[in-house]
Amino acid sequence: MAFVQSSGTTHPSFRQAAEPAADGAFGTADLRRLDAVIRDARHASTAPASELLAPLRPDGTAAALTERECTFDHCAVLLFPATLDAGLHHLEERGLAPLPAVPSTVVRARLSARHRLDPARCDVHITRLRLPLPDGRRHPAVEVFLFPRDSAAYDERVEAAESAYGFENHTAFVVRRPSGPLLRRLVTAWHTEAGLLWEGGGHNPHEGGPGGSTVTYFVRDHRRPARRRRFELHCAGDLRGAIDGLPRPAEAVRQAYQAWPAAPEHPDA
Repeated sequence: MAFVQSSGTTHPSFRQAAEPAADGAFGTADLRRLDAVIRDARHASTAPASELLAPLRPDGTAAALTERECTFDHCAVLLFPATLDAGLHHLEERGLAPLPAVPSTVVRARLSARHRLDPARCDVHITRLRLPLPDGRRHPAVEVFLFPRDSAAYDERVEAAESAYGFENHTAFVVRRPSGPLLRRLVTAWHTEAGLLWEGGGHNPHEGGPGGSTVTYFVRDHRRPARRRRFELHCAGDLRGAIDGLPRPAEAVRQAYQAWPAAPEHPDA
């Protein structure tokens, strides 16, 4: 799976020790963050799509395109279980129906770059939690990245920093009727009207149907503060031709992560 990666800026060192495990699987901070992202995903599932991008002009192009073309898909969080199996068992015991975990290429690369880890020793997996939503659906509305504490690359300083800053937290949308021109219009409108910087993206031939899927990533310009700071767009099909030529503002992305405040992205909703 080939991706254009974000800058992977290393944030200033964070040395606070991680909190101890509360139940043998997750630490108490992780349990609080898991509860918060579940609440947030339930809220986001019924909120207007443009509200999740706020602040936006209600009569602007970004609001109109997002409302018409995008559907909320998931909220995401990075957690640190004692082991992968222990983390998945905890999620199963809570009735969250985690989907089979698969290795994460993108988050592993981002963590390795941000914290100067050896990617070959950085064991990160992804699962989805199927939540009963307010509208009656049961949907995999929470994406959980799992970086086990028994991983060879694990360091409690990495856990403390990621827990405090939430660099991997994001809100994701699916584009209903994807096309190259529409994707470019969304990237442009999100940048101009919401201050969202295109970090990169790529094509996954194994996900999203016969043509695979194209995913793009965004981070909020630090000069445009807002509650939600990272976003994803998912499009069925191979739309690499639409995004390959887009300028990626690497320096602005680096500055956005450098200025990222130590505050939870998913407060109680």
